[in-house]
Amino acid sequence: MYVVANLYYYKLMLLITRPLPKLQASADAFEQAGIDTIGVATSDIQSIPSKAGKLQQFLLGSPSINIIIVTSIYAVPAALHALNQASFLSAPPTLIAVGDATANALHSANLPLKIVTPSLHTSEGILVMQQLNEANCTQVVIIKGEGGRDKLSHVLGERGISVTEFCVYKREPLTNPIYTKRWKIGDVSGIIATSENLAKQLISTHSRQILALPWLTVSERVATSLRNLGIARVSVCNRATDQALIAWVKENWEY
Repeated sequence: MYVVANLYYYKLMLLITRPLPKLQASADAFEQAGIDTIGVATSDIQSIPSKAGKLQQFLLGSPSINIIIVTSIYAVPAALHALNQASFLSAPPTLIAVGDATANALHSANLPLKIVTPSLHTSEGILVMQQLNEANCTQVVIIKGEGGRDKLSHVLGERGISVTEFCVYKREPLTNPIYTKRWKIGDVSGIIATSENLAKQLISTHSRQILALPWLTVSERVATSLRNLGIARVSVCNRATDQALIAWVKENWEY
């Protein structure tokens, strides 16, 4: 018998929402860790080649960029293609990767650039980094998806930093959610949603019964949004990797 937010369940089964490209890998990671898991994808990821081309042109013509922020592993292909073509005449920019998966993907390309990650893998974590709070940080490029990470450009702009954004991919809602296996709401003990967008899509396509379950997300900002949607029990894990989420669940929900 396990304890979940002071309620007893005879079996822990989690619902984790991920974009389609990450769905099976995340579900498999949880299952291999001994956690019964249903993966659900409510959206797919599509690249935007035209925006990737504009990013490449911009980097070719802008040698004085101080920081390039890569906000997701889905932004890495466009970032690498552009960076491999760019030639920085002055000091090369520092790459900020929002999380471990993004940083590892960038490191694998052996770029001659410094790659750093924030202590907290969130927009808020990026904004407090030393590199973005130095006097010589005047030009920043953000490589992101449509409709995401708006706080970054807003806050950096308020600091007087010139910010240029390139939305190189987009989330396409699926007509019907895709699941890794059959399930029913009565089997679910908790829900993991790693972004506000995914959480809202999950709520819109399922019974409001899911609002009564305990939820886990990856930032206080998303947690606040979930509470505003009517979810009372929301916890936060400060990293979005499968390994970090699994460790949090085993420490807080499984035993």
